[in-house]
Amino acid sequence: MPSPADETALQRLADVVQRRRVELDLKKIDVANGAEIAINTYVKIESGQSVRDVTYGKIESVLGWAPGSSKEVLRGGQPTIAERLTDDAVVSPLASAQLEADLEQAVVNAAIAVTDNLSASEIRKLKHAVLEELRRAGHLPKGSR
Repeated sequence: MPSPADETALQRLADVVQRRRVELDLKKIDVANGAEIAINTYVKIESGQSVRDVTYGKIESVLGWAPGSSKEVLRGGQPTIAERLTDDAVVSPLASAQLEADLEQAVVNAAIAVTDNLSASEIRKLKHAVLEELRRAGHLPKGSR
């Protein structure tokens, strides 16, 4: 039997899944069929019962969520909506603050990966210069962060 904390997380996921299904104007059987799972298994999810991890992954694409969204909801977060552009490309809306944080980390990681002689101060300057260039080009809002 799951712990009370697990039961709360499962119920939270059940509520989020049900809201998304209704938002997409889908019936339970539509999600089950799209995910290639039994309707009884899908009903367990919306009832807050535990299913195998692989099953959560199967419903994510039907609900238009990025992989790992179900686990994120179970941890207390929100699902990431994903829009499939092609069979191998998916996009997801991203808040500019999160984009900027991800870009900062990418610049730092790249600088560390390709050079051995940049100081922490030089890496910070590089990071700020890259972000400022992206702001000038209109890819990031001015004055963010």
